[in-house]
Amino acid sequence: MKINFLNKYLFIAILTAGLTSCDSDEFLDGPVPTDSVTSIAVYGSKAGIESAMTGTFNVLRDYFASHDTNGAKAYYLGADVMGTDVTCPDFNWYIFETRWDVVDSANGRRTNWAWEMYYSIANACRSHIAGINGSSAITDAEKVAYIAELQALEAHCYFNLSRYYSGSYAGAGGSQPGIPLYTEPQSVNNVGNPRGTLEDVYTRIITQLEDAIPNIPVTQTSKYRFSRGTAQGVLARIYLEKGDWVKAEFHANKAKDGYPLMDAGTYAEGFNSIDNNEWMWGLPFNAEQQSGFARFWSFIDHSSNGYNDLYIGVDFQATFTSDSDIRKNLIVVNDADSNFKRYVTAKFRDNADQSGDLIMMRSSEMWMIEAEALAEQNKLPEAKAALLAVLSKRDPSATLSTATTKEALVDEILLERRKEFYGELGLGYFDLKRRNKGLVRTGPNQQWQLTVPAGDSRWRFYIPQSEIDRNPNMTEADQN
Repeated sequence: MKINFLNKYLFIAILTAGLTSCDSDEFLDGPVPTDSVTSIAVYGSKAGIESAMTGTFNVLRDYFASHDTNGAKAYYLGADVMGTDVTCPDFNWYIFETRWDVVDSANGRRTNWAWEMYYSIANACRSHIAGINGSSAITDAEKVAYIAELQALEAHCYFNLSRYYSGSYAGAGGSQPGIPLYTEPQSVNNVGNPRGTLEDVYTRIITQLEDAIPNIPVTQTSKYRFSRGTAQGVLARIYLEKGDWVKAEFHANKAKDGYPLMDAGTYAEGFNSIDNNEWMWGLPFNAEQQSGFARFWSFIDHSSNGYNDLYIGVDFQATFTSDSDIRKNLIVVNDADSNFKRYVTAKFRDNADQSGDLIMMRSSEMWMIEAEALAEQNKLPEAKAALLAVLSKRDPSATLSTATTKEALVDEILLERRKEFYGELGLGYFDLKRRNKGLVRTGPNQQWQLTVPAGDSRWRFYIPQSEIDRNPNMTEADQN
C-alpha cells in the first residue's frame, strides 16, 4: 500500500516554498522532487529551518486542486456556502458546495483535496520535527520552540480533518469513527493506519496542544506563524467543539490577550491586511502564490476582478436589525428585484493589485467562544459582558443582552457568531454540525432549498475512495 495523501505538495512544503529566502549555495544543487530532502539541506542551519517552517505554512495558502479548492480559505468558504447565509445562486464555482453535492461522492474533488492538503501538512510537520530533533545547528531551547509550533499546526490539521470526516461530537459522541492518526513521518511506502475513534483524535490533539503551548513564543516575527495565542485559539476551538465549556472559556480568554478588538472604521477597511491588530493569525500575500480568478476575493468581493458569484442571503441580511451596525452597512443592494442576488458584501475587499492577506483567526472569535462557554455554564452576566465587548465595537447603539435564560442567550451568541464571521470560518455549516442541529434552507429567498436533519450521514464527507482502496487497514465498512 502507498500512503494516499503524499504527493508533490509534501516536497513543496519541505523545500520549494521554504528555501527561496535562503542562499542557494547553502543547499542542494539542482533539487529534484522526491518525498524527502537531505537533512543537511534543510536542518543544517537555522536559516534552513526557518525556511522550512515558512514553506509548510505557505502550503495553507496555495494547496490547489481547482478554483473552488484553493488553499485553506476554500475549506472555510466551502462550509459557509453549505449553510444559509452565503450562497451561490448560479452554476459557478461553489455551486456544488451550496447544493451539498460535495458530500455525495467518495471521488469528489473537495473530499480528496481536503484529505490530501491537511494530511500532507501534518506529515510535513512530523518530518520537520524529526529533522529538527536531529539538528546540531540550533540550541535545545530553539528546538523545543520549533517543535511545539509544528505540533500545534499538526493538531490544527487533524482538527479540521475530523470536522469534515467525522460526525458531530455533540450528536454521536467520541466513540464514533475518527480519522487515521500518525505519530511518525510517513513515506509513500508506509501502510496506512485504521480510523480509530473521534475520542482518539481529540485526545491526541488536545495533548499535543496542552504540551506545546507553554513552549511556543508569545510573539512571532509574522502572524503567518503560530504564536502562543494562536495555538491557544486552536485549543479553544477544539474544546468548544467538544462542549468542554470550562476549558473553552479558559483558553479563549488567554488566547485573545494582546490582540485588541478593531473599531468600526477598521472593520470597514476590507479585511485585507495582516497588520490589523485584531488578527491573531493570517496568511500574507505572496506574489509567487498569486492565483488570479482562483483567489478567495474573486468569489466574494464584487468590487474586484473575478467570478463575483457569491451573494448574501436575504433572510440573513434581515438579521442585521440595527442601522448603526457597521456589519449591516457592509451588506449592500446588488439587485433589489432579485430574491437570490439582492445583496452582496463589501466586508471583504481585495487591494487594487490583488495583494490582499487572508484572515485565519481574530480575537473577536475568542470573545465569542468565551461568551458561549460562559453562557453554557449559566454565567449569564459574564457571558453578556463578553458578547457586548464585541458588539459595542461594531455598533455604538449596542446594549447588553436582555436574554433571561441560558438557551436564549446561547441562541443570541450563535447568531452573532454568524453575523461577525460569515465568509471567514464556515460557521453557517460548522456551528450547526457542532451543536447537532439540522440545516433548514427553505422559503422563497432560497434558490437551492434543502433540509438536512441533525445526525444525517450527509454531515460527514466521504473518505476518499483512493484511501479506502489503498489502505489495508480500511475497508468499505469504514466508509461514511
